Amino acid sequence: MVNTINPTLSIIVPIYNVEEYLVRCVDSILNQPYSDFELILIDDGSPDKCGSICDDYAIKDERIVVIHKKNGGLSSARNAGIDIARGNYLSFIDSDDFISEDFYKPNMNCLLSNSLIDMIVMQVCHYNGGTNLLITNEVKKYNNNHDVKDYLLSMNYICSSWINIYKIEVFKSIRFPEGQIFEDGFLLPDIADRVNNLYVSDVGIYYYRKRTDSIMSKNRTESNWRDILLSHVRILDYCYKYPDDKKRFLERYKGFSLSLIYSMIEFPNGSFHEFLDVFQRYQYSLRQLLKINASIKDKVKLFVFKKIGYRSVVKIYKYLNLY
Repeated sequence: MVNTINPTLSIIVPIYNVEEYLVRCVDSILNQPYSDFELILIDDGSPDKCGSICDDYAIKDERIVVIHKKNGGLSSARNAGIDIARGNYLSFIDSDDFISEDFYKPNMNCLLSNSLIDMIVMQVCHYNGGTNLLITNEVKKYNNNHDVKDYLLSMNYICSSWINIYKIEVFKSIRFPEGQIFEDGFLLPDIADRVNNLYVSDVGIYYYRKRTDSIMSKNRTESNWRDILLSHVRILDYCYKYPDDKKRFLERYKGFSLSLIYSMIEFPNGSFHEFLDVFQRYQYSLRQLLKINASIKDKVKLFVFKKIGYRSVVKIYKYLNLY
């Protein structure tokens, strides 16, 4: 029997202008063998028929709660769902994506049989209807906050809230940053501080739809780049303060540095000076650089960034047409 008063799991789906994909998304949730959930559909001021589709679903299934709100963006919609969630666990599904039939039942059974687990991470398939890329997991358990941080801050973790199920306590005092993109990255340090036990599952697949018209796929504006860099700096500052001989920091710094370079190439007159100053102030030694898990090529890049500075690197990238 489904408990609609105190469901175990709250599933939050932010919805905006996805009429073409919404039915498949919602059906993939409703058709789960696991049924002890509430499905919170957030109509974020969608201009198409999404709002009425949500209302039709709510009439048919008592587990569904619909919120119609003024458009405020993905973070605003997720936060509206968190504010009313009644479950002990939280899951976020984007409305243009869908999930496999085994996404919830085995993973919720795992969580419910081990009350210490604060967060579980599932697998993802980059889906375009043709050539799809499945990224599989190897089962792993992290039983203390130090090891959890090592995993979440490594490049092995896909920083997206939709592949996880969280204890609701993780979000007790935090919310997604409203009005900016790459919100999952911005929130990562807060998640890392609050998760002490984490399980990586090899069951369940999240189908992430690769759309050319999505926020992350469109040609980025200067404002988009600033949001991305702001999230990167927040993660880098967080990694930089830990006494691990800069391992966590340098592995992140390698990838994030390219975002700064690309933003400066795409918008040569953009206001990225504050980020340039931050990226150049980080200190690391050649000895620390040699210890990290990276290719010789990547280590050379980091050494070059340190020695000649980002402005010079941008000139080299432009000259060699590396962007």
